[in-house]
Amino acid sequence: MARSKGYTLVPKPVPSRQRTSFYKQIIADFVATGERSALVEGTDRKPVTLVQGLRKVLEAEGNTDVRVVQRGQETYLTRD
Repeated sequence: MARSKGYTLVPKPVPSRQRTSFYKQIIADFVATGERSALVEGTDRKPVTLVQGLRKVLEAEGNTDVRVVQRGQETYLTRD
């Protein structure tokens, strides 16, 4: 009797990526508010990670109207 290998290979195509950007949504929501500046709070991200993610989205989109500012442990979005 043949021994089981412990796994099976099932032919199936790889699905396309379903990516959403947490940081992109924050930027879009800020732009939609029309406010001059806003504090970003209530995320589970560390301040440094939040700042880097937001800056990366702004750079990738070529958005020069919005800036990310960190003061202590707080992260702000501002308009120029």
